[in-house]
Amino acid sequence: MNGIGKKGIGERYLWKGAMVKEQDIHISLQDRGYVFGDGLYEVVRVYNGKLFGLKRHLDRLFQGADVIDFNLQYTREEFEGFFQQLVEENDLHSGYVYMQLTRGDDGIRNHLYPGREDQRPVLSGFAVHAPRNVEKIQAGTTAISVEDIRWKYCHVKTLNLIPNCMARSEAKRKGAGKAILVKDGIVTEEKSGSILIVQDGCILTHVENEDILPSTTKKILEALCEQEQIPFREGNFTLDELYAADEVIVADTNTECSAVLKVDGHTIRDGKPGPILKQLQKAYEAAIIAECGKAE
Repeated sequence: MNGIGKKGIGERYLWKGAMVKEQDIHISLQDRGYVFGDGLYEVVRVYNGKLFGLKRHLDRLFQGADVIDFNLQYTREEFEGFFQQLVEENDLHSGYVYMQLTRGDDGIRNHLYPGREDQRPVLSGFAVHAPRNVEKIQAGTTAISVEDIRWKYCHVKTLNLIPNCMARSEAKRKGAGKAILVKDGIVTEEKSGSILIVQDGCILTHVENEDILPSTTKKILEALCEQEQIPFREGNFTLDELYAADEVIVADTNTECSAVLKVDGHTIRDGKPGPILKQLQKAYEAAIIAECGKAE
């Protein structure tokens, strides 16, 4: 078995299409990802040694590349192979795989990026061993609301995450687990996931547009809602409507779907995970088992 390094990171890294040790990676100071944050990334959960929902993640990667005029250079099949290599060469049973591409090294810092045919993206990735924390998922969390100060391309999963990092740090300072973003009075999403509320048995979540990331986990939940005959719709809702909701749910690749029990000191309903969430958690676990064999 390959070793596990600091913070659970596997010892085998993906670098420019090859599997290497960390010490073999040399990043140019002129790389556009380093000087401009000019790049894209994806994070895929692994259960039972199998990648969960990879197709949805690759769909989003290719869609984002089209939006920002980014030449990925690799095919979907090649990306699938790279993700699988990271799982296999790090003996990853439970955890996640992180992969990113930058637009490459221009030789000198320059706002003008090369035309698509001249772009030479730099691909990198690593695996993280992280057991599925069922107790944490089922227990729920607390949150604060934070002004959404991000840019106009939130629907693209780029490397530009300073506002998200600031929101996470503010939540930690205030003793909360999550940061819910609010733009012009409307709840958009959580700093690294989706926010859904339950009103009278119906799930409501923000309209999918450039203000939010097209969440792969939310798409899974939408399909599960149809399966479980739970009404699901997109629309705007305010912070006050969130406070008054029957349930508040946060959804992302690692959290799966979990309850937000308190927001800005306001207890949601009775302060316990609600029935709709519990129904979805059971369905989500069943979906993991169906695709990966085991939910572990």
